[in-house]
Amino acid sequence: MEVRHISAPAWSAFKSWLLKLTGVPVSRLRLLTGGCPADELPALAKELQRVRADFKKRPNEVSAPADEGLRRDYAALGIPWSAWGEVAREVQRDLKRKRYTRWTGADALEFPEGPSAEDLVAVMLFGGVEQVRTHLLRRASLSEGSLEALWCRWLAGEPLEPEALRSFAGAPERLAEPLYTPGIGEVLPLFFVEPDSARAERALEVASAQMRSPQSLALMDFLRSLLGLWRQDTSAEEVRARFDTSVATVSPSEVSQLIAPAYLYGRYVEALPSHMLLERVGARLERIAAPDRVADVQPVMDTLVALEELTAMGLGLRVEQQSGNVLLSAQAPEGGGGDEFL
Repeated sequence: MEVRHISAPAWSAFKSWLLKLTGVPVSRLRLLTGGCPADELPALAKELQRVRADFKKRPNEVSAPADEGLRRDYAALGIPWSAWGEVAREVQRDLKRKRYTRWTGADALEFPEGPSAEDLVAVMLFGGVEQVRTHLLRRASLSEGSLEALWCRWLAGEPLEPEALRSFAGAPERLAEPLYTPGIGEVLPLFFVEPDSARAERALEVASAQMRSPQSLALMDFLRSLLGLWRQDTSAEEVRARFDTSVATVSPSEVSQLIAPAYLYGRYVEALPSHMLLERVGARLERIAAPDRVADVQPVMDTLVALEELTAMGLGLRVEQQSGNVLLSAQAPEGGGGDEFL
């Protein structure tokens, strides 16, 4: 029996692109529901040719937030991709028409309190600090006493006392509490505002039991490099590299997660004004080089090749979800390829 093991993220990414196609009913039904019986393999093989042709010409463009699952699959596969290029173009278009300076009409009616903090951070990433400074200060007044208010004032250019940030962190053990407001990802960097390595190490130890996503792991790598910098066994260049890796894992829907790492980078590595730190991050995000076409994404095409090879054997095709991967085999599907797999 011929078998192919496909990683779960590669299979998930393949399915995401398949679902964007029309005119491939057998592929969409059988590949998503446990497999294909032998008598339908000729139709499946014909459709897979169409899938291959589509992938060769389909731009590898992923919209946020609709395709956040695909973005996570790419991150797990080590495929460079970011929606930040799309965000940058949108922000630069809005800046040209001075949307944030005027903030009238439909904007003011729909959002009378001004742009959200997330939108303001996104604008700052791509050079719009002058247009949003007033909005940042207003947002800070509206959320006075919160961590968001402190960050908004800092982003607007006001000095930020480290003690004010540390007050939101509390004891490292508190990170283990299930309901932590603000979220653990926002609070963990606050333990690194002061060079107290024992306290910071303990916070990392507690957080590591809960933070398992690629973004969380990259953030913790950056924070560990700061510990090394304090102990003088890690170079500033290494910290800079970990910082760049960390920010590259953040998606536009999580834009606020960029603020604290940027603050720490400016505090310990490169002393720059807040808007310059954010613009440096924006430039890094905009440079992430994504494959041009779906056909340039090797794990997706490897999945397609496996399907083509097994289909060509004419025995049937079985799709079985396992822990961490998907098993493709040249045999009749269980239950005749029904919809139980969904």
